Amino acid sequence: MNESNGNLRLRFPCDCVSGRKDNYGDPWSDVTKNKLFSDGTKEEIINLVAEEPKTISQLAKATNLSAPSIHKHINELLSSELIRDSVEWEKLHPKERYYEPNFPVVRAEECEALHEICEKMSESIANMFASARSEFERAYEESGLAGSGWTFDDLSQCVFAQIQRNARELLEQRGLITPPKQHRNGTVWTYWAELRNGAGSDRNGENSSAIE
Repeated sequence: MNESNGNLRLRFPCDCVSGRKDNYGDPWSDVTKNKLFSDGTKEEIINLVAEEPKTISQLAKATNLSAPSIHKHINELLSSELIRDSVEWEKLHPKERYYEPNFPVVRAEECEALHEICEKMSESIANMFASARSEFERAYEESGLAGSGWTFDDLSQCVFAQIQRNARELLEQRGLITPPKQHRNGTVWTYWAELRNGAGSDRNGENSSAIE
């Protein structure tokens, strides 16, 4: 990504596609921008240790890769703080070093009540957006954008993204959600993963990645 010429004035829908240094979008964007998941092997390792902590030899067997290759990926994941040593498992197996994700893995069956609240709030937000539709359209017609050849429909996703960003900033300022934190390698992100209906399946029973 090019950020050397100082001309990066455009803000795209997500800062994960931009070379700008300021974080204005999703709190996990630095994971993408800095290629912390630079290949599928790292994602596979994360999926495997999310099921339960594993050693390098166990990961090598599960991925059909050599132990030295897994060791390299493990060191990079440790350096980026995406995984950590599993202290509890190492207490049970003191001669082995086990690894686990260094971020929450949310299992659907463990937080059904949270999902129910989220769905209710999503419905409320959608209804609020719908009720403000005519107000948005009037404001759009009065703006300079109306003569550009685009319609409000073309910008509706942009408007909603702005609402989402503003709401996140307000919640962070009020201490109601935790802002992204800086990690040892200088990246700034907050990350998590969802594990639906057990490893590797979504609500319809089809295969899906545990990392989203």
